[in-house]
Amino acid sequence: MAKLLCYATAVFFLLYGLGFIFFPIEMAMLITDASPTSSSAIIDFRATYGGAQLAIGLLLLLIVKVRNDIDLALTMVALFLLSMALGRLTGIVIDGDPNLIMCIYLAAELAFGAMALWLKLRLKVE
Repeated sequence: MAKLLCYATAVFFLLYGLGFIFFPIEMAMLITDASPTSSSAIIDFRATYGGAQLAIGLLLLLIVKVRNDIDLALTMVALFLLSMALGRLTGIVIDGDPNLIMCIYLAAELAFGAMALWLKLRLKVE
């Protein structure tokens, strides 16, 4: 189960990153109901949302596949997802009026981040 969560998280980040690298405007519209309008904004979406997410996915795959370090991978999954949840929750509180996608993402980040922590604790016990 722990390895599956790590692989699933890696694949999600890889696909999300590739989506933003190749379709930044469409991805932004799908997720936020708004899109970047200047060339620099689109470039930054490709780099920040695309490149960084792609790197997270690749890093998780390397840690699980090459190093076979499930403990570290679970720590990373928990840190990534719970940090995103913190940022998203802060935005919801300060900015208000989240769309449905923001609420779904928050629920998933909290659930899968907590699951990563729980699986990590279970690995320590076994």
